[in-house]
Amino acid sequence: MSTKNIVKKSVAAAALCAALCGTAVAFPATASAAPAAAAAEAKGGPTASVGASLNVNVDVLGIANKIEASIKTAQNREGFVKGLMESAYYAAGGQYNVMVHNLQQPYEENLNGVKTFATTTYDGVTYGIWVFEDGEFTNQGDGGWINWAAKGYIERPNNGGLMIFTRH
Repeated sequence: MSTKNIVKKSVAAAALCAALCGTAVAFPATASAAPAAAAAEAKGGPTASVGASLNVNVDVLGIANKIEASIKTAQNREGFVKGLMESAYYAAGGQYNVMVHNLQQPYEENLNGVKTFATTTYDGVTYGIWVFEDGEFTNQGDGGWINWAAKGYIERPNNGGLMIFTRH
């Protein structure tokens, strides 16, 4: 068994233990455009890059690596947020609801059965990523794809900031 597989299994076991004990645990994993920027600079190309990182607090489903992969490929903020939403939803097998929200915007959440919670930063903006069974989420700040995205069984009364999620 490779060291990489041992680490993955250890991380998954620690996340499961933390979830069962009701304790938050953080697993920093970073993704950055720095290697690509260095390669571009060496070739005389552009050096602008956007940095991103992922911190996983709970990952009962073991999907953090798939979410991290979406971070590495986003080229714009709207695409980044949508990519997080889609990656989390499909990594969880389409079995749970997903909410991605800019944590610098005010919100209220009452989510039940949280299976995964992680934070990620894109170009200085920190997002929360929740994978959960049901509940309510209210965005009290600016809307738009650059600030929030959700997927699953959702009711959005009056197309406003409130989203009501039901179980799959």
